Amino acid sequence: MPAYQPEDLDPVERALLGVLSVGLPPSRAAGSDTFRVDHVTAVVVSLAATGERGAHLAEDGVRVTAEFRARLRAAVESLTAKGLVMQQAAGMPAAAGGYESGLRLDLVDPDEHPVVLDRYLSQLCMEHLFNIPAVYPYLMERYSASGEVWRRLRAGGYGE
Repeated sequence: MPAYQPEDLDPVERALLGVLSVGLPPSRAAGSDTFRVDHVTAVVVSLAATGERGAHLAEDGVRVTAEFRARLRAAVESLTAKGLVMQQAAGMPAAAGGYESGLRLDLVDPDEHPVVLDRYLSQLCMEHLFNIPAVYPYLMERYSASGEVWRRLRAGGYGE
């Protein structure tokens, strides 16, 4: 398998890998679809390209457009073909980071998204995103808010 760098990927592939490294909690557990990987990736791609958040969001400002959903699906297929991600079976946990052993994964119903196989590249993609001035505040807010959700879940017994 060739060694990829962030610049070898298209913008949606790069954004998706970077977003998967943020460690977003399942949106149902967070209580907001703004934690969905498709939503965060759409906002990141839009901010990186235009400096505006909503270019790839539907009128409600939460759901992604059909066009972006198709681009995201193509990115997942391309990353899968490159051996960088793997599609998950329905019902599997949707975490970008590794879970500690013994975590009870069945307490939340996670969103489905691919499992990252190249963690190093994914981290590089996340760093690339954090270096884009228009993306940094948004992605840092999602990262911080994700930490709060994970703390709440664990306080409720999720990690026992």
